[in-house]
Amino acid sequence: MVEHYTKTLPYELELTSRVLHEAAKKFFEECNFPITPEEFAILDCLYLKPDMIQIDLAKMILKGRAHTGRFLKSLEEKNYIKRTPVKHKSKTIIKNIITAEGLSLYNSMRKKMDKYIEETNPQLNIEINDVIRLLQNIRKNCTEKFDIKFE
Repeated sequence: MVEHYTKTLPYELELTSRVLHEAAKKFFEECNFPITPEEFAILDCLYLKPDMIQIDLAKMILKGRAHTGRFLKSLEEKNYIKRTPVKHKSKTIIKNIITAEGLSLYNSMRKKMDKYIEETNPQLNIEINDVIRLLQNIRKNCTEKFDIKFE
């Protein structure tokens, strides 16, 4: 039995997540990227799955629809995405499409980030893909067990 919460895996994961989030923000600032890490995550999702709608994006980035909407609005104002209403069955939905300018930004940022990650990972001396799969399993199990939804 663990005597202290601050010595548990969930607590260590939370601390690590916060540090990595702050490190990403600093990296974005140092590189003078014109978008935030959250906005970049949205571009990445749209790159992987073009035309993704807001609710699906929110689920992928674990943000509420309102937060996701603000990120999308910011990206649209910067001309990195285009939001287009389209009829889908009896409803109107908004498709989110990366613009040419957004794609150019995404590709240049991704190259810098890939290099940064490449330079950082060897110092960890672990198999990153195994860690990612383990973290995905932990997230999936907790989400299902506690019925966690980000809305």
